[in-house]
Amino acid sequence: MLSSTLGLATSDDHYGFLSMQFKDEQVHPPRGQELATLVWQSWKSVCGCRLSPQGAFPILGTSPPSLHYTDGNVIIFRPDPFVAQLAVCAFSKYTVHALLEEKFVGFEPEDQTLDIAGATLIADADDFLGVHIALKSLVEDFEQITGIRPAFNNATTNSTVPASATGVIVGSVGSKLIRQISAEKGLDISDVEGRWEVFKTAVIANPIAGVERALVIVGSDKRGTIFGIHTLAEQSGQSPYHWWADVPTKKHAAIFALPKATVHGPPSVKYRGLFINDEAPALVTWWAAQHNSSYYPLDTEFYSHVFDLLLRLRANYLWPAMWGSSTPAPGHIFFTDDPRNQQLADDYGIVVSTSHHEPMQRATNEWNATETGPWDWRLNKDNVTRFMEEGIRRMGNNESYVTLGMRGPSDSAIVGDDALEILREVFEVERQIFKEVLGDQKVNQAWTIYKEVATYYAAGLSPPDDVTIIMPDDNHGQILRLPTGNETAREGGAGIYFHFEYFGRPRSYKWSNTNNLPKVLKELLQAYWRGANQVWVINLGDIKPLEQPFGFAMDLAWDVSKFDFDMIPEYLRLYSERELGSEHADDVAALLMEFNYLIGMRRFEMVQPDTYSVLNYHEAERILARWNLLANQTKTLFEQIPEDYKAAYYELVFYPVVSGATYYAVNIGTGLNYRHAMERRNSANALAHQVLADFDYDYDLVQDFDALLDGKWRNIMSQAKLETFDTGKAKNWMNPSRDILSNLSFVQLRQNMQFSVGNLGIYAEGSNSPLDQGRWAESIDPSMPFTKSPAQLPEMSPYGPSRRTVDLFMRGDYRVPIDWQLGDIPVDWLSIAPSSGRLDVTAEEQRLNVTIDWTQVPEGYNDTVEVGITSTPSFYPYYDIIRIPVQNRKVPTNFRGFPETAGYISIESPHFQKSSSSPNNRTASETVAFVHVPYLGTRTESGSVALRPFHAARASLLDSKSAYVEYDIYLFKDNPALNATIYINAGLDTDPNLLMEFSLSLDDAPQNFTRVLGDPKDAGDVPPEWTDNVMNQVWTKKVSLGEAKEGAHTLRWSVNSPEVYLEKLVLDTRGGVKNSYLGPPESNMAGFD
Repeated sequence: MLSSTLGLATSDDHYGFLSMQFKDEQVHPPRGQELATLVWQSWKSVCGCRLSPQGAFPILGTSPPSLHYTDGNVIIFRPDPFVAQLAVCAFSKYTVHALLEEKFVGFEPEDQTLDIAGATLIADADDFLGVHIALKSLVEDFEQITGIRPAFNNATTNSTVPASATGVIVGSVGSKLIRQISAEKGLDISDVEGRWEVFKTAVIANPIAGVERALVIVGSDKRGTIFGIHTLAEQSGQSPYHWWADVPTKKHAAIFALPKATVHGPPSVKYRGLFINDEAPALVTWWAAQHNSSYYPLDTEFYSHVFDLLLRLRANYLWPAMWGSSTPAPGHIFFTDDPRNQQLADDYGIVVSTSHHEPMQRATNEWNATETGPWDWRLNKDNVTRFMEEGIRRMGNNESYVTLGMRGPSDSAIVGDDALEILREVFEVERQIFKEVLGDQKVNQAWTIYKEVATYYAAGLSPPDDVTIIMPDDNHGQILRLPTGNETAREGGAGIYFHFEYFGRPRSYKWSNTNNLPKVLKELLQAYWRGANQVWVINLGDIKPLEQPFGFAMDLAWDVSKFDFDMIPEYLRLYSERELGSEHADDVAALLMEFNYLIGMRRFEMVQPDTYSVLNYHEAERILARWNLLANQTKTLFEQIPEDYKAAYYELVFYPVVSGATYYAVNIGTGLNYRHAMERRNSANALAHQVLADFDYDYDLVQDFDALLDGKWRNIMSQAKLETFDTGKAKNWMNPSRDILSNLSFVQLRQNMQFSVGNLGIYAEGSNSPLDQGRWAESIDPSMPFTKSPAQLPEMSPYGPSRRTVDLFMRGDYRVPIDWQLGDIPVDWLSIAPSSGRLDVTAEEQRLNVTIDWTQVPEGYNDTVEVGITSTPSFYPYYDIIRIPVQNRKVPTNFRGFPETAGYISIESPHFQKSSSSPNNRTASETVAFVHVPYLGTRTESGSVALRPFHAARASLLDSKSAYVEYDIYLFKDNPALNATIYINAGLDTDPNLLMEFSLSLDDAPQNFTRVLGDPKDAGDVPPEWTDNVMNQVWTKKVSLGEAKEGAHTLRWSVNSPEVYLEKLVLDTRGGVKNSYLGPPESNMAGFD
């Protein structure tokens, strides 16, 4: 069976391409007509075009793309920026999965389907209370969906159910009702009995007296049954986010149960759920506002919504809110804020645990140091022990997961010189409490190795074998440690604690969603593959606005087998369809896909005015343009969204996207404003005013959120986020308590520039010329023309960008227009447009586009073209020169790869020219080789590459190190010391026995494996690179490749671990690599013309 993966990218001159890798174990990659047919099928499916290959492309343009094949890769070139938005290959190896489960109901009648819209709901009266709670919700759901409130009947051994043509019968496998149907009507329950959280559906004739046909949902246990009920509601038209995101119920007059049996579960991760954390100011002020109070406890009313959401997402686990506070003190206490909370959780079917530093079912805020002394095991052991014992007694028989160990006061390191010995004693005492209070009752127990506790584990501290070890991330989305060796065989298993928000160093991120789904998928998939599948707890902050990534994580935890990177666009389409309807699902998914890509570059709160380069590669300009385009598309779609979906669209799409774009506009605008002011541009003032307008608009968006649905969500987006990040401040890592706008710059618009410089400014892209002219001395700085700091463009070559730009701008009295004129261009193959014009108060700047007709440039041309420019009026006759270096050296006709241009070569890792398989006798499915990982890229459009299969790559170091990908490059000059910068998707050394290494070698040089990360100060802690680089989302590493002669060369990339994901390689060939956040855009490939 032939399969493929599809990658996407655009070069910086908008010359797009699709890269497809074909994989087949029995046949060679397709060629000739077979290849052309497959490519066209894919192209048509992606762009939605139904025309023949010879037809026109109404979306993409009028000319078909050119196709080129090499080493199992197809490169489809297309000079159109729209290609960057193409996302899904038609013949992907992955089938489409319904969100969330195999369908067992539909909305069109078919043979043997059963309309359950008016069916009676029937359950065993003695079934679990949680089942009846879920059925009560189903009654409400069905009434909203169909307009008919279904009858509900509790069946008992001696009861008679009123006659009904149809029914929906729900029960756990142990209920008398299900046992009766199984025994008398042949319902097979063997595929659910004795399993964890499994449910089955089937249509049964005459299941019980009085019912002709029924949809039967049978669960293996309490939650299996509950999940079956909520999945029926979801598939019928009720979103899990119907309350939390105000998703409208989809109306259906008829709901048809399909005539087939389905089995769902068991979950891939046994316990999975959320941690409500860092809940001030947003969550607490929102909930208080709902009750017209300055403070209101998180009671059963609140938690019933939380429990309902978890169960509808097929989750089962909770760390409740626990943040300390002095307004009022002591903060949230799940167990006592409303004494009914704990029992309600058990009634619903939610497993309550406590956070990593709250042992023995006690909230930290319950400890009163005034009454019971310090939280110090050495000094106050008896009181601490009594405190813990009370928590276990209160827990009783409720289904719980007990946190073991202890940390110090206020979530700090434990007090004491010998933490390991203290914790060993704590474990022993805690285990003794279980015996004294609960006898032989089995207790779920967990120890979270968070922060310094991870160093204790690395130093040899280990809890009893039946305790689950929960392994955290670094608070920023990189898991620190995963099970190795016999750790996977522990009776208690292993789990993970993962952050979708964080309050802490080096910078907090609490405001909005900044969780890139491909990165989340990478980390969570690896956790599952490594055996951390007992508990997944996600730090979800205020719950809103993290609906999308949390739902994604819970879907993954339910069934890992449905996920891989190339299904993310389809997942988002299905998500969009569920939440916002089918009419605009494709458009919404495209917006969310672009949003995910942009937030993957850097979390919002880490973005500052100087993050993206305002000087090089049009970087800041390009990123801001993408955000603005996305925001405008989001606003346009808002006008088309049906009225009843507008609130949900605002919460799930509009606010995250538009507020994110506004955040970027404020920060990048501030950076551009400062640069323009230092260049003395008149436009600096307009930029400052625009930034101020954007700053105000940001709060307009918050107020619009507050006004939704008569104030239902007032204050939920009250977290401040805009400020200047000053690394010199002691508390710089904290979120601001109020938004501020600072460091705007203005020029004096009525003042002329110094006469020897003139009022016309020239910015050749990447040039510091106008900045240097901001300070000038006639006695030492030559001008008219400027020679000391000239307006010179980066080199232009056939392999570089097809267009370079020059900006002309006013930098004098705004009341006096400037007329400018280019001189004659000395060569007929170079064009600059426009060639003349006027700058005035209505048009303070003009961009010139410089292009070259390379078919007319003499072979081997290597010179700088100079074009003069004059302007009037001018106190002193104005004359300057625009300098355009041009190199027209060509690679050999048989070269396929990346030539240098403008002193660098930039390569996105999926665009390799050759790959190898490991030299062994494994089957094709076990062969270790590099594969394309689509969408996982913070510095690339096309994703990254990594070793697969995952387990095979970990099992054989020889196979892993033997695998490679190669990139062909071409140098036009000898280089005595060629240097490379590599960009590796951020990840940590999760296996102390397999520390991540890479090798980048040139030509025949031997492999030179080097550690990706250094050793932490203390084993188990973050590496030394972490503090300075974690906000960047990538690790950048410098590699010296040695001497390289003019001509063709080959770079070879190898790694030792499947957890090393290469994004990008950049070679500095002649000092051409300039400072930027993202690195140079990808170079153009040669040999595909």
